[in-house]
Amino acid sequence: MKKFFEKFAIFRLMAKTRSKLGDIRLERVHGLLIYAMSQKMSVVLCRLAKDRAEEIAFGRFINNSKVTPKQIVEQYHHVSPLDFSGKHVLVVQDGSSATFGLNANRGNVGYVGHNTNKSGFNLHPSIYMDAKDGACYGLGSLELWKTTIAKTDEEQAERNRNRSKTPFKDKETYKWYSVTEQAIKNNASADNYTIVGDRGADIYDLFALYQSNNWDFVIRSARNRRLSDESEIDKTPSVQMLYSTIDTWQLQHTYELDLPKTDKRSAHTAKLGLKFGTVHIPKPQYHPDATLPDAITLQVIEVKEFEQTVVGKEKPVHWRIFTSHPVQNVEQAMTIIKWYRWRWVIEQVFRTLKTKGLNIEKSEVETYEALVNLVTLALLAAVQVLQLVRAREGQTQQKAETVFSKEELDCLRLLNQKLEGNTTKTKNPHPINSLAFSAWVIARLGGWKGYKKSRPPGPITMLRGIIRFYDVLEGYYLLL
Repeated sequence: MKKFFEKFAIFRLMAKTRSKLGDIRLERVHGLLIYAMSQKMSVVLCRLAKDRAEEIAFGRFINNSKVTPKQIVEQYHHVSPLDFSGKHVLVVQDGSSATFGLNANRGNVGYVGHNTNKSGFNLHPSIYMDAKDGACYGLGSLELWKTTIAKTDEEQAERNRNRSKTPFKDKETYKWYSVTEQAIKNNASADNYTIVGDRGADIYDLFALYQSNNWDFVIRSARNRRLSDESEIDKTPSVQMLYSTIDTWQLQHTYELDLPKTDKRSAHTAKLGLKFGTVHIPKPQYHPDATLPDAITLQVIEVKEFEQTVVGKEKPVHWRIFTSHPVQNVEQAMTIIKWYRWRWVIEQVFRTLKTKGLNIEKSEVETYEALVNLVTLALLAAVQVLQLVRAREGQTQQKAETVFSKEELDCLRLLNQKLEGNTTKTKNPHPINSLAFSAWVIARLGGWKGYKKSRPPGPITMLRGIIRFYDVLEGYYLLL
C-alpha cells in the first residue's frame, strides 16, 4: 500500500472528468499540489514535495505560462463539482493584498497602495456560503492584479481626470461583477444567488448589472447618496440625501449583540437599534453610460449602536446596508443583517492565508506569474480551514463527505475514539456523518480542549489540527 498514499491525490481530484488545463501532466501535478497544500498547510514547495523530483514538478507547474489562477480554480470545480440544487447560495467577496516587503529580487511583482517600496499585488476572491445555515462550500472564483505607480505628479493628475470617463468595465472596481460572474459560472446549479459585499461594492453600475442578471445583493453603503422621489413625473431629483432620510425613519427594533475584539474595537455587548425602508437612487449626474436605468429602487437597513454601550472613545457600530431583497418586517431585516455579518468569514480566510496561517507572504517564489498561482492554490487550502470553523458548533447541515474522502473519514472516526473522554462533556456531540463531527476531531488535534465553555476553535487551531491529522493519515494508509 506504499504507493496508495502517493496516488491518492490524483484519484481524489481527477477521477471524475477531463482537464481544464489542456495537458494531462498539468492535471496530475495540479491534483498533487492541492492535496499536498491541504495536508501540510504550507506554501514552501520543498516542504510540500515528497522528493526532489516532485519539488521540481511543483515549481514548473506554478511557473508554467499555460497555468493561470482562473484555470486553477476552474479545474478544481471541474473535478469536484458542487451540487447547489434547491439551495440559496451567498457569494461573499472582498479584496485584500499580498505584500512581500522590500525584497528587491522579486521580478515585476507590482506595488501595494502608494508605497513604491512595498512590493505586492491585490487579490479579490469569492466564497460560497449557504444562505440557510452559513455553511462554507469553498472558493468560488478569484481575480488578482498588480498596481502600477504613477511616475510623476502630472501622470497621477491625468489618471484622476480620466477616472470619471473610464467605462466601468475597464475599472478595477469591475472585479465586483466579474468575480461574481465567474463564481456563478463555476457552479451554476443554485436556485438563487445573493452577492454579499462591503463598502467597496457601493457602485451604481454594479447594482444595475446585478439586477439585470436577477442576482440579489447585500452591500454596505459607503457614501451619503442623493435620493429621488419615485412620484416625480419630470424625474428631477428632489433635495434628499440618504443619511438624513434614514434619520427620519422610525426605530423598528432593538436588540443586543456580542461583538468580538478587533483591531479597532473592544469585545463588548452592544445594544443596537434597527431601522429599514425603501429608497430610490437616481443615476449619478453626468454618468457616461446612457444604457443604465435612470433610477434604482432598493431597500435600506440601518443598524446603529446606542451610545450607552460604546466603549470609551471607540466608534459605535453603524451599518447602512443596501439590498435587493424585500424588507417588510423585522424578521426579514434581521436575516439580511445575518448575511452581512457572515461576510466576516472572508476576513478569516485572509488571516489564514497570511502571517498566522499559510504565511504566503514569506514564500520564496519570486515572479508575479508564479506567485499568483501559488496564492490561488493557498486560498483553496485556506477555505478548507474555514469550512471546518463554520461547522464546529453543529449549526450547519454540511456533510463530512463534501470535504473529506471515505478513507479520511474512516481515519477521523478512529481518532475520535482516542480523543473522546469518559464523561459526556468530553464526548464528540455531533452526528458521525456531519462535518461538525470531523471539525471536532480536527480541533482536538489542533490543541482545543473540547469543553463547551472553552473558547471555540478558530482558524489557526483548525490549521494546526489539519497538519497533525494528515501526518497521522499517512501512517494510517501504510497499514491498509
